[in-house]
Amino acid sequence: MQIQSNWKLRAILIGFIALFLAYRLFDIESFLTYDLNGIQIGYRINDLVTTFRSILIQSFPFLVIGSLVSAVVAVFIKEEWLLKIIPKNRFLSHLVVSLLGFLMPVCECGNVPVARRFMLQGFKVSHAVTFLMSAPILNPITLWSTYEAFRGVYQNDLMVWSRIIAGLVIANGLGLIISYKRNQFSLLTEKFYKEVCEHPQEPKKEKIDNFTQTFAKEFTTVATALIIGAFLATLFQLLPREFILAVGQSPLIAILAMILYSFIISVCSNVDSFLVIRYTSTFSPGAIASYLTFGPLIDIKMLTMLRSSFKVKTLLFFTVFILLTSIITGLLVNLLI
Repeated sequence: MQIQSNWKLRAILIGFIALFLAYRLFDIESFLTYDLNGIQIGYRINDLVTTFRSILIQSFPFLVIGSLVSAVVAVFIKEEWLLKIIPKNRFLSHLVVSLLGFLMPVCECGNVPVARRFMLQGFKVSHAVTFLMSAPILNPITLWSTYEAFRGVYQNDLMVWSRIIAGLVIANGLGLIISYKRNQFSLLTEKFYKEVCEHPQEPKKEKIDNFTQTFAKEFTTVATALIIGAFLATLFQLLPREFILAVGQSPLIAILAMILYSFIISVCSNVDSFLVIRYTSTFSPGAIASYLTFGPLIDIKMLTMLRSSFKVKTLLFFTVFILLTSIITGLLVNLLI
């Protein structure tokens, strides 16, 4: 079973690279331009193909870097080392944990298993949740990709700073609220609670073999989400221009629309900036900021992964808290512009 699984991962990896090279090296649009009853309809297809291809090309380097770093973290960094640097003070300890993303830059696809390992190694639930909510945003790869995507679009690196501040507020706020709960383990599913209590030992593997398997799994998981997200982002442009402008002109509706969009496409935070950059001309900066705040923390993929560790009512609380914070972030950004 393990050999078959590895071959599947390698096949998907090779397929994605082949797709990327095909889009990068060949002028596919030229094959799609044709006349139908004297009307040239290929230009619209050209636009869609160009949009899809450009999203993949821009985000591909960040996808590879993010997957490599995630594999390094999973294989070579021991969680018990981090336990020693966490202060005893309630507020300071959560602040330190929220900054671990700079040392362990994994996106939301990779930070769920890392957070699970933290709890298995003795982290409090509140500390694990703080890391869970901070790592996708407060890490150098995500902030770097955000800067590159929005460079020259807004002044004073607005989107980068809004992500940093919102990420700190959400991660520390949520963690501190949970820290006051007497029995934090009640937030976990019964199955995962038993795992935490029993402290299961993972089988030892050769580090190089473990590294390649982790990288392949991380890359294919994120790449699949990226391709789906890029495809949906491309189809989004088929909506009538009048409808997009109508939604974008209402500040609150625009914020809610972009939050819903981020929830549906479920793309990795390392590359999500490249999907939304095309809507800066029709949606307000606040709506873009809300997308960049909500998407990395709560989406379809993320909730599915978290369901293995947290109860449904816990995830509902997370979602409501992050939704309200994301809306407030968007409204504040609009006020600053």
